[in-house]
Amino acid sequence: MEIFKNRNFLLLFIGRILTNIGDSLYAVAAMWLVYDLGGSTLYTGLAGFLSILPRVIQIFSGPLIDRFPLRGILVYTQLIQAGLLLIVPAAYYFDFLTVGLVLTITPIMSTLNMWVYPAQMSALPRIIDKKQLTQGNSLFTLAYQGIDVACNAVSGGLIILLGAVSLYVWNSVGFFIGALLFAQLRIKASSLTSSNNAQTNGDKKILRTVHRQSNGKTPSVYTSRI
Repeated sequence: MEIFKNRNFLLLFIGRILTNIGDSLYAVAAMWLVYDLGGSTLYTGLAGFLSILPRVIQIFSGPLIDRFPLRGILVYTQLIQAGLLLIVPAAYYFDFLTVGLVLTITPIMSTLNMWVYPAQMSALPRIIDKKQLTQGNSLFTLAYQGIDVACNAVSGGLIILLGAVSLYVWNSVGFFIGALLFAQLRIKASSLTSSNNAQTNGDKKILRTVHRQSNGKTPSVYTSRI
């Protein structure tokens, strides 16, 4: 496809696939591990509730995303998630892994995800041509839904084969790779960011002008902005 010749789109698309795989496998591994450690379906239900609860903030994340560099959001959320996932294998190795620890990490991971997906969708129209936007959105949706189905189908087998704790390690590696891919993105600044930068530069020029006039003992110029 022509759209895959766009390096930025290819990086974002592969990064999205890795993010989706990591999120899907992590959700199943967390449920499994919580039940294995606690031995009660109550903990499993609580883990499910904590993973859904942060979705309420997604309605607030959209308007805020354009105020921050998208590449920074994508990179740092992946790195933080990778670091959080490594806590579980480390806790298991040093024998202090508990249900409480897993339940604490779960909502933090879900909260970070609430920023990742809107940021990816916001970056899409800035890296491809307008005529390719429909195709790009379709591919992103297809990848998201297809990966969810595939991961749900194989996650149980992977946990039996590798173990839930080992799955955390592999998930962490996937997030690290995703961060490396996102770090190479070249994303155009939004109109809001460009406007803010222009206003800031304008204010700086006015201040420099006033300073020069004051040094030259000329009447001060007072400028106000509304």
